[in-house]
Amino acid sequence: MSEEPKREDPEELSVPEKILRVQDLWDEIAKASEDVELTPRQVEEAERRLRQHDESPGQYPTWDELRRRLGGAR
Repeated sequence: MSEEPKREDPEELSVPEKILRVQDLWDEIAKASEDVELTPRQVEEAERRLRQHDESPGQYPTWDELRRRLGGAR
């Protein structure tokens, strides 16, 4: 998280400060991701995508292929 003191009124923040605030909030949400429940529609979509991948796994590049394409970037 950022170390800058936080002002309470978002309207007082500059755009870079607002971005940092959003990043901090997202980091907090990610720490408690098990507390975030998917909607039935999200579960259905995730399952659909998993089935699609299981049926045609070759159409997606592997992690190693992606790294090779990106020149070894991580």
